[in-house]
Amino acid sequence: MKIDEKKILYSFSIDIDKESEEQVEKTKKRKNKETGKMESVKITETKKITKPVKFNVVIKKPNRTQLEDGDMFYSLELNKFIKMGLLTKAMLAKQYGANGGVWTDKEQKIYADLIFKMNQKQMEVQAFSVFSEKGKLSGRQDEKLKSAMQDLADIKKELTEYEMLQNSLFDHTADIKARNRAIMWYILHLTYFSEGDSKEAPLEEMFEGSDFSERYVSYENKEEDGDELYERIVDKISSVITIWYISGSQDRDSLEAYLEDMNSEKEVESLDEQPEELNA
Repeated sequence: MKIDEKKILYSFSIDIDKESEEQVEKTKKRKNKETGKMESVKITETKKITKPVKFNVVIKKPNRTQLEDGDMFYSLELNKFIKMGLLTKAMLAKQYGANGGVWTDKEQKIYADLIFKMNQKQMEVQAFSVFSEKGKLSGRQDEKLKSAMQDLADIKKELTEYEMLQNSLFDHTADIKARNRAIMWYILHLTYFSEGDSKEAPLEEMFEGSDFSERYVSYENKEEDGDELYERIVDKISSVITIWYISGSQDRDSLEAYLEDMNSEKEVESLDEQPEELNA
């Protein structure tokens, strides 16, 4: 399949060494049985060679239907985790505040305001997006859509940073569990790849299946079988889709900036974890 450049969220390429067979033509000396003289004869041999093969990885922007399906999946997962007894972030924040914990009334209000603003902006973006896909947006409306998407990205970033400041309090809430499952849903549905240098090489789904369960089995099989392409790209595609989902960033430059920040933080953490004699 082909994907329009405008519908690509992020793409990158890697080289993987692959063994293949090639027909090699060689010249050998043989004795002519009739004349008794040595003659040059061309023969073809099959030779195994290892050479780098280019793989192009594409993360597609979700269309409106996929966004709706992803939101529905998140809601179902959230309800499932709540029924299992997990608290939501709002419930946990209120509980800690009532018990004199890390959340004060002021902090709860800030958090609630951010959640409200995010929901309002999401509704605004969805309303404009419906008309955008039908090609009915005017120039002014298109600018409003872009502005709303940027506002949503800023709010999501602020909300994420605020939650991170409250340490790992939310790590095991129903919201976070459902969010992580939703991110997996997008990883399984948006990742494609092609093999070879040709621009005409068809894109294939990285994780095949008709629904989440089948695609997740494909994901697990690649992990268990040690699929080299999977192992080389899984961390990057997970990071890109997580950044997109949490921040709302739609352009490559913003995603690259987030990735660089993440890599810098990992390097610092790695240095901090080294034995003291190495840091001396």
